[in-house]
Amino acid sequence: MNKILLILCLISVAYSCKKEEESLIPLSAKHEFFKSRADMASQIQSFVSQRFPNETLDEISHVSYIDSRDKSYALVFFKSNKRSGNLLLERQYKNGVLLAASGTSCEGVGCNCQVVTTISNEGDVTVKCSCSSCTMLVTETIAPTIN
Repeated sequence: MNKILLILCLISVAYSCKKEEESLIPLSAKHEFFKSRADMASQIQSFVSQRFPNETLDEISHVSYIDSRDKSYALVFFKSNKRSGNLLLERQYKNGVLLAASGTSCEGVGCNCQVVTTISNEGDVTVKCSCSSCTMLVTETIAPTIN
């Protein structure tokens, strides 16, 4: 009887750890950025490959989400086969409809260039690069529709 109880406890602990591991990186905040973990990896790999040719995504370390009045952001920290870095995905909405989407990264020499976000007391989000020697590169992925 004690063995059965011990086995059930071990299975319960193992299941709890597995469940917690899957939820370490949330898929989205207020608006949807990623449909699944596979979609997250695919979108980040696509951005990394486009921005940094000959690099492959090794790991998504962390994703932080920010919602402002009409925009949502996903700040993604990643490791590739050549670097550790971050990028910012931005989605612009109007009345809940996606109008535009873009990706931002910073590149340069003499500095570990990173995308830095700041949120003001009014809820405005400012995006810049970590060093003055860095260049901010923005890629629009969805063009706004004209009505």
